[in-house]
Parts: sequence; C-alpha cells; structure tokens
Amino acid sequence: NKVQEFKVLLETHFKTQNQVAFYAEKLHITPNYLNIRVKKILGISASHSIQQRVILEAERLLITTDLSIKEIAYDLGFHDTGYFNHYFKKWKHKTPGQFRESYNIYNKAL
Repeated sequence: NKVQEFKVLLETHFKTQNQVAFYAEKLHITPNYLNIRVKKILGISASHSIQQRVILEAERLLITTDLSIKEIAYDLGFHDTGYFNHYFKKWKHKTPGQFRESYNIYNKAL
C-alpha cells in the first residue's frame, strides 16, 4: 500500500523533506497520484499530511523540551525563525511562544 509506505517515509524524512515530489519519487509514482491515494485513504492531501506532521513535532518539542524556538525551527528544517512562527501560527492560531506558554500555564493549574 503506497499510503502506508508514504507514512513510513514521512516519519523518517519530515524534518528534512517537505515536498510531495520527494516522497512520490521514493515511491516511484507521480506527486499527483500520491496526493490522490493519500486523500482517498486519509481524507487530506499528501502536502497537508506533511505539514501536520511538522506541526505535531513542533508541538511535541515545545511541550517536552526547553529548546528555544529558534532551535526548534532549525531542527524542523526552517532557516528563518520568523517564517517558522508564521507557519506555526497559520496552523495553531498562536505563535510557538504563545502555544508553549498556554500549555505551561494549563499544566501548572493542574
């Protein structure tokens, strides 16, 4: 199953590869076909899957580490912290700093 293979590849390469074409090439299919298969099985496009995985890792690092936002951005393949902030905010409606702070406040209240 190409979608399952895509998910395995994604777990291995999401920090360095964010283009559908990379994954499609590894799977010996076209990017368009990969998008069609992923959307049919997962309900979202391959690019959306890649973006979700990057955001999930950003959330995990923000919550479980003391790494700076700049270090997290670099670890996830962003060379511009400002762009990482914009990318994260687009998905989570908060900057990485606001996300980390709101999570810490929530956990201290428990």
